[in-house]
Amino acid sequence: MPRKRNKFCLMAAMLSCSALSAAAQTRDAGPPPAEERLGLDSLFGSDMVLQRDRPIRLWGRAKPGERVTVSLHRSNVTVVANKSGRWRATLAAQPAGGPYALTASAASFRDRYADVMVGDVWLCAGQSNMEFRRSKAIDLAGGFAPDPGLRMLDVARRQDVMPSPHLVTLGGWKRSSPQSAADFSAVCHHFGESLRAKLGVPVGLIAASWGGTLISAFVDTQTYADRHLANPQTDPASRQNPGRVFNAMIAPIAPFALRGVLWYQGESDTHHPARYDEKLRALAASWRKAFSQPLPFIVIQLPAFDPTPADPAGNWVRVREEQRRFVAGDHGSGLVVQSDQGVADELHPPEKAVVAERAAGTAMAVAGLAKYPDAGRLRPLVSRSGPTLSITYAFGTALTSRGHGMARGFELCGEACVSVPATIGAPNRIDLAIPHGLDPRCVRYDWQDVPHAELLTSNGWPLGPFAFAVPRNERAGAMTWLSDCAGLPDTE
Repeated sequence: MPRKRNKFCLMAAMLSCSALSAAAQTRDAGPPPAEERLGLDSLFGSDMVLQRDRPIRLWGRAKPGERVTVSLHRSNVTVVANKSGRWRATLAAQPAGGPYALTASAASFRDRYADVMVGDVWLCAGQSNMEFRRSKAIDLAGGFAPDPGLRMLDVARRQDVMPSPHLVTLGGWKRSSPQSAADFSAVCHHFGESLRAKLGVPVGLIAASWGGTLISAFVDTQTYADRHLANPQTDPASRQNPGRVFNAMIAPIAPFALRGVLWYQGESDTHHPARYDEKLRALAASWRKAFSQPLPFIVIQLPAFDPTPADPAGNWVRVREEQRRFVAGDHGSGLVVQSDQGVADELHPPEKAVVAERAAGTAMAVAGLAKYPDAGRLRPLVSRSGPTLSITYAFGTALTSRGHGMARGFELCGEACVSVPATIGAPNRIDLAIPHGLDPRCVRYDWQDVPHAELLTSNGWPLGPFAFAVPRNERAGAMTWLSDCAGLPDTE
């Protein structure tokens, strides 16, 4: 369960707390060069990883009309630069392997990048908890063994009003070592370590995060506008405007082939949680279009945090529900539940190992490489018999409770919500006692900013919070979310 510590990060500082991190002093970069160099784009370089089993897209700049030849391993292709000097090339898909040399040559340049691997590439993005440095994580060893099969690329923090052709990085691709990983994202790096241990193929990690940033900044402006989503910003120069971070930090990476996206964000959107699930759908649509592939999205749900102790059911739990709704309706995504992680009064939990390992397991499940109960996709059935409401999961695994068969955190809601006792009536069934005189229309679980997290799935991960509608008759039916469930009065 989440722990309690002395407060040092107040609600008023939620958007600026990330700026206190040392990472904020090193991840900004100046403007890109006035003229691009001829050759491959700055995304490419020695020590990089290219996505296996998918066509390899490469691009860069040459003199207009020049013929450019690109080669990797036994594959090569020649293309012609357009009138602006831009060129794109696609090499045949390759299985995992390497090291190889990647070359691109024309009359005006010759690039040769050594030690290029082919494996799985993940884009890790979000705000300060994704940006949080590995060297600051108290549960990750600083003296780990270097791994030549794990490579990292850190994208500099920038914004732009238009999609930029320049990707500005912090030193290019690097092999994983205690020195190179110290300032890299803790969650992203340990996620990669976990995948390496399970899959044994090269893994590339691209980190593109910015603390204190709203989700709208990561969505391209056209997609955001098409979905009629409100822009909460009044300052036209703010990076928080739709598309600003996307233009400078995501668009220049596309259409690079990826295995998927690891997304850890939402803290800044707790100020206005309504329609966050729609914003997640806009984000996924935006990036899938930009990268021209059905990218899997692994969404890390917000951990425990209590910005307003007087209100136990605040906006953090509402954003968790919005995250759950997105994953439940998106077949190419997975949810990483961490309701048992975090510190009640600390915006940036210093423990990152557990969430990264769960993210790796979820990513493998979404990719069809492993089987894990996906807490965001569990489809319960509800049935009502007299004074008992039963919630039955059909995923074929057993629920356990830290409370020895009992579970706190359940509420039944009519005009208001009432805490009710819950027992595990069967390996995959939870029974709730309906109070006399209550006609429940909603059932909620762990509807608190700092939840109990007592129910566990068979792999020991917590069953995530939810708010579902109750069918209006006593026959069993699939539970669905009800839009006003989340907005009901707090527990009496």
